[in-house]
Amino acid sequence: MRIGIDCRKIADFGIGTYVRGLVHALAELDRGDEEYVLFVPQRVETPFEQHVVHAPSYSVRELMVMGRAIAKARLDLFHTPHFVLPWTSCPSITTIHDVIPVRFPPSQPGGSIYYSLMMRRALRKSVAVLTVSDAAKSAIGDAFPCDPSRIVVTPNGIDTIFFERGEAATGRYFLYVGNDKPHKNVATLVESFRGIQGASLVLAGAEFARYRGAAGVTTEGFVSIERLAALYRGAIALVMPSLEEGFGLPVAEAMACGTPVIASDIPSLREVSGGAALHTNDFAPAMRRMMADDSLRKELSRSGRERAARFTWRRCADLTREAYRRAGRRGR
Repeated sequence: MRIGIDCRKIADFGIGTYVRGLVHALAELDRGDEEYVLFVPQRVETPFEQHVVHAPSYSVRELMVMGRAIAKARLDLFHTPHFVLPWTSCPSITTIHDVIPVRFPPSQPGGSIYYSLMMRRALRKSVAVLTVSDAAKSAIGDAFPCDPSRIVVTPNGIDTIFFERGEAATGRYFLYVGNDKPHKNVATLVESFRGIQGASLVLAGAEFARYRGAAGVTTEGFVSIERLAALYRGAIALVMPSLEEGFGLPVAEAMACGTPVIASDIPSLREVSGGAALHTNDFAPAMRRMMADDSLRKELSRSGRERAARFTWRRCADLTREAYRRAGRRGR
């Protein structure tokens, strides 16, 4: 079975992390009858067949260009790792990570309508839909009419670097990792931190220009994976104040590093932490408690490492390959 995977976002954050983790793990599996074809923005190091495709993301042209590329590759199955399904007659699988763009509409005109239409289309036309958590599956079902039996949960994995005992950043600080979109709720975290004494707040994963110069706040910007691991290892705790997540990978990464986690009390983050985090929507008292309670930090460090071991890209690849095989059998 020839399976095409849209890897044009392979160098990005977010979806790019998912694409890299999945593709690298698929390469380590016994491929059996599977033959993988990657659609990439430029050639990458991989044992799989590659087709270089250039098309602007989230555009009509993207749907057309990718549709032609799929037809030319003579695929049996196509997998798009986000909700934009090209115009193609090839049986397809779509990964929908969350419905955040629908619940927290983007600022550009028509963005919310576009995202809603594309998700509805993907749910209607895909042989199966993959998502990253049971919470995300429930959110998809709440937002759109769909058969829940067609939605398969394939949790994200954690890069092995976060399990290694490596260098830790210095200082006494709390850490936030992610972008600065509204659902991330960073403004609430920064406001909550104002009354915290004896520690700083480090923001990593975006520019965070509006917080530069704020008392006690350091903006790291975009960092390498090595620097990110060091920041996790040195932090008093990761603080994840999100209003909604599909998975919440920083929670899993921090736990893998043995870093205690303070996370908002939402279903996806509770699911990922498995009880190995301090869940709250009142972040200032939680940060003070984490600073004062050594036994709590040690317990969360221990239980977090145990929980994080469940999330591997190998498991994600195994579950995804089984979804491919079921789709192939259905097609025959």
